[in-house]
Amino acid sequence: MTDTLVINYLLTLAVVILTSIGHTLLKIAATRATESGSRIYTHPLSIIGYSIFAGVAFLSIYAMKGLDLKVFFALYSLTYVCIPVLAYLVLKESFTRNKVIGVIVITVGVLLFSL
Repeated sequence: MTDTLVINYLLTLAVVILTSIGHTLLKIAATRATESGSRIYTHPLSIIGYSIFAGVAFLSIYAMKGLDLKVFFALYSLTYVCIPVLAYLVLKESFTRNKVIGVIVITVGVLLFSL
């Protein structure tokens, strides 16, 4: 594996993690803004979340330059694994049996796709 390819995989991993963090921040902002009666879009955590998404857009472009599109989006689907895990750890949301099954199915699908 060349250094460039490794960098592109690491960029894709960063995209997955940052996207998951951005979504979590938006959920926190929406909850806090609703509780306080303020506007969601002007909440500081919303602004940070959307800023993360802007950065992720640029990172995605660089990652896609060196990877096949199908590989990038197969790895990107791991956000569907990270978001429920972050929701459980940070937001104390329930992690139901159906969510566990969904996470397992997505993970197996990504692994099978990469073979």
